[in-house]
Amino acid sequence: MLPELAKIKKMRKRLGLTQAELAKLANVSQSLIAKIESGKIMPNYEKTKRIFDALESLSKSEERNAGEIMSKHVVSVKENDSVVKAAKLMEKYAFSQLPVIENGKSIGTVTERAIIESMQKGTDLKKARVKDIMQESLPVIAPNTSFSTLACLLEHEQALLVARKGKIIGIITKSDLLKAVV
Repeated sequence: MLPELAKIKKMRKRLGLTQAELAKLANVSQSLIAKIESGKIMPNYEKTKRIFDALESLSKSEERNAGEIMSKHVVSVKENDSVVKAAKLMEKYAFSQLPVIENGKSIGTVTERAIIESMQKGTDLKKARVKDIMQESLPVIAPNTSFSTLACLLEHEQALLVARKGKIIGIITKSDLLKAVV
C-alpha cells in the first residue's frame, strides 16, 4: 500500500527537489507532479509507485550513517586508571561519561553519577580505580548504522560507540546527532 498523495510534496521539499527533478527521477512529467501536488489529478498506481519509489530511494541515499556522524576522537580511560583521572577528563571535555577501553574494545563506562555516588559512600577517590566504579559498556554499533537507528538508540542511551572489526573507531552522542541534523 502506498502513502497518501499529499506526502509527495512534503517529501520532495524535505529532500530539496524541484518538481522537475522529481519528475525526471520518477520518469514522469513535471506537469503530472504539479497536478498531483495541487490535488487536480489522481494518478494511476504505476505512476504513483514510481514517484514514491524515487522519493524513497533518494531518502535512503541521503540519510547519513554512524561513520559519517561519529566523532573519531574517543576520549576514554582504562580500567586501572584512577577515578580522579576520569573526573578530570570529564571536566576538561565537558562529558558526563567516558568509555572504559582496553585493547581497542569497550569493557565498561564510567559516569559522573557513579563518581558522585562513590564519593557519597565515602570512597577515597585518590585511591579508587575506574574498575571499582565502572558500569555496563555503552552499546557498540557498526559504521553503516543508519541515522534513524541512531536516533532510536539515543532515546535510551547517552552515547554509542562505533566499532569496525571489533575495534572502537568512534563515538556518537546526542549532541553529535543534533549537529548532523542542523
